[in-house]
Amino acid sequence: MGRYFWAFLIPSGAALGLYWGGLWAWWTVVAIYVLVPAIDQWLAPDRANPAPEALIEHRTSWVANLPLYLAVPVQFGLIFALLVAMETDAPVWVKVGWVASVGLSAGGLGIVVAHELVHRRQHFEYWLGKLLLMSVLYMHFAIEHVRGHHARVATDEDPASARLGQTVYGFVVSSIARQWPSAWQLEVERLRKKSLPIISHHNEMLGMVVLQGAWLLLVGVFWGLAGLLTAVSIALIAVTLLEVVNYVEHYGLRRNKDASGRVEPVRAHHSWNSDHQLSRILLFELPRHTDHHMNGSRPYQTLHSVPGAPQLPGGYPAMVLLALLPPLWFRVMNPRVAAQATR
Repeated sequence: MGRYFWAFLIPSGAALGLYWGGLWAWWTVVAIYVLVPAIDQWLAPDRANPAPEALIEHRTSWVANLPLYLAVPVQFGLIFALLVAMETDAPVWVKVGWVASVGLSAGGLGIVVAHELVHRRQHFEYWLGKLLLMSVLYMHFAIEHVRGHHARVATDEDPASARLGQTVYGFVVSSIARQWPSAWQLEVERLRKKSLPIISHHNEMLGMVVLQGAWLLLVGVFWGLAGLLTAVSIALIAVTLLEVVNYVEHYGLRRNKDASGRVEPVRAHHSWNSDHQLSRILLFELPRHTDHHMNGSRPYQTLHSVPGAPQLPGGYPAMVLLALLPPLWFRVMNPRVAAQATR
């Protein structure tokens, strides 16, 4: 399980770029979108699953939880280091590389770990996840993803499930725009069921607005308008990466409805799976997305490769790049979607 510490190569590369400057500012971008896809394709996908007798031990392993907890100080430390570096007289192209690298780290490590933590039932872990989401101004994801996406996945009602033929660019704009009001609606429904006032400290969405405002105020006080623009740029890159990954994970897959309009249960063929080894490790098994949707509370290190799950032809970084080229994406993925529909 110690292999998941390799995920910290992403923020480490961004940190080295901040220290060395020059072309190293772009090292993280090159590593994620050139080296990782190449290694993923070189290594054969590994569909081996944890042994049944090891699952109980894995669920409570501190070695598996430690990298999740470490991601919080690493995320904020890297952001603060960037804010300081941006005050130097480095060339613009270097600063752009710094922002891109830290933004990718915030999405590739920060949001991925936050996703794992907001699924946890322990209050402490849930709040760590929300703290990571605060740094990218996307705290409502904790509500919308767990209560909304997992219930409505692979339906048109889910903002994070891309339709067949939809481009990634249209999807990202639509998903971001729809998730915010959806999270508000879900929180209002929760409060009404508990007979709690909407405008109160019980409203988690209001608390998120306050915390994110406080975060931006802190950045603005110490780093001014330039710092605010940097923080927002990091968030934009990280959130865009998240939404492109959402696009990849469920593109074109839909759950059937019966005559009464009831949606079928979530099954293996409603999420794209990837067993490519390096991106699995770097992304805390997120590519084993089929099992995650069938067993939402299962810790990342115990996720399985589910028999019968539709398989992506590449690891996540490669698929993100492919999605950015809609004609090629449709050529590769639409036949695979059609094959799933005929099963």
